[in-house]
Amino acid sequence: MHQKILSKKTIILFAIAISIILYLAGVYSGLYANKIIKKETEENIISLKKETAQDLEAMQNYVNFLDSNLKNMQLEQTFIETLGPEEMCNFSIISFNELTSQLRFYWDRLPFRIEEYERNNKLSEEYLLLKQQYSHLSIRTWILAKNQYDKCKIDIVHGLYFYSSDCENCVEQGEQLDEVNKKVRSSGRDMILFPLDFKSDEPIIKSTPAVMINDKVFQGRLYKAEELIPYTK
Repeated sequence: MHQKILSKKTIILFAIAISIILYLAGVYSGLYANKIIKKETEENIISLKKETAQDLEAMQNYVNFLDSNLKNMQLEQTFIETLGPEEMCNFSIISFNELTSQLRFYWDRLPFRIEEYERNNKLSEEYLLLKQQYSHLSIRTWILAKNQYDKCKIDIVHGLYFYSSDCENCVEQGEQLDEVNKKVRSSGRDMILFPLDFKSDEPIIKSTPAVMINDKVFQGRLYKAEELIPYTK
């Protein structure tokens, strides 16, 4: 009889011990889980702060870039107005070479076929920022190339190529322009032609693909290389 009572007490004590252990395990698990959640939350907050800081830094860098770009253009224009025709052309060539050197930074980082890349890939913030900077420098370089062609009578082919990500023929048009570029350079002349993302508020361009070569605009359909080459002369 005593053995049976002791056995029951043992079972009860064992059950109580198990309950306490399970309870403490639950408390510990909860505390550990809370610790993990707290750590992950803190890491997420730190990561978010870093990303936000990086985004703000990128935006500030771009604003600084635009501000510097605009000031350079204004200084160049003011300086050019003080020069005679020959000095103006010499300065234009120097500025053109300097901008071309700056553009190599973007040529090394942006895809060769921009219109094809944008059609087939998700665009990152870094890519869009690089492309915006590249576009501004490209326009400045094109303006200088145009001035050399118009005022300095330098034998250079200048142009712009407008594309859009939803354009069916833009990739092929870019390939045709590559052929035009090869043909021009094989004849011993230079060709400066920059791709630009089409904007609906552009007054001259109505649709893509659109090509501007030596002030002549071609748009509304795909133009083959052999159709464009005569206008480079």
